[in-house]
Amino acid sequence: MSKYIVCNLPINQNNEIRIAVIGEWQGHHNGAFSLSKDDLEQIKTNFDNAKVDVVIDLDHKTIYEGTGEAYGWIKELFFKEDELWAKVEWLESGLELIKTKKYKYISPVFLPNTIEQVTAQNIGWTLHSAALTNRPFMEELGEIKANNKQNQKKEKSMMTPEEQKKMDDLEAKVKELENKLKEQNEDLEKEKEKGVESEVDNAIALNKVSATQRETLIALGKANPEELKKLLSSMTAITVPNNNMYANSNNNQNNQNKLSDAELNA
Repeated sequence: MSKYIVCNLPINQNNEIRIAVIGEWQGHHNGAFSLSKDDLEQIKTNFDNAKVDVVIDLDHKTIYEGTGEAYGWIKELFFKEDELWAKVEWLESGLELIKTKKYKYISPVFLPNTIEQVTAQNIGWTLHSAALTNRPFMEELGEIKANNKQNQKKEKSMMTPEEQKKMDDLEAKVKELENKLKEQNEDLEKEKEKGVESEVDNAIALNKVSATQRETLIALGKANPEELKKLLSSMTAITVPNNNMYANSNNNQNNQNKLSDAELNA
């Protein structure tokens, strides 16, 4: 049974997409594999010799079901430096899925040991198909991160000890600055929340609003501080006389000036 090597790369609406890069990958369900410049050239040569456009289907239905509706066609393979790229003719159905961001990745499928149907010869690496997908056949996101780390390790291994120390110091400094910025943002957020709470508590103390409305007003202030200021400034502070003779009158005036829960939630 043939081993399908499936990769996943970000896509956009352009008609040129990166289809393969040089590198080594660990953790594929068919085992570790690598692609060299010679392998990429072999993929291109076999594509050119076949003289057949390669289908771009949806979620690898060509593999799973034997056939798959086309959402695009790979018309040509070419190199950009050491990367293998494809010229794609997108169908409207494929473009729509990309434009609406329903699908984010192009997932090419490679066969490492392809048997040529006419001669029965092993012609090596070929591009079998490609797919629009959001569910990678392998955990490509993890693989990409792993490869990036591997590349960083390779780059560091080529540095002198002094250069490596400078790089490590720089990375530590960046991390320190990121942590400080995070702490500052958290402190600013806390100060903002304290300011909102103080405004609301002051309004309650001045008898502008009811204490039962405190949490609702605080939530409003966190979401929209200016709206809270505008709302509270429109209310008049009420002073209640000590003489109980005027209790009913004062309560009526108090009720007229206080925000009702219904008004606040409106």
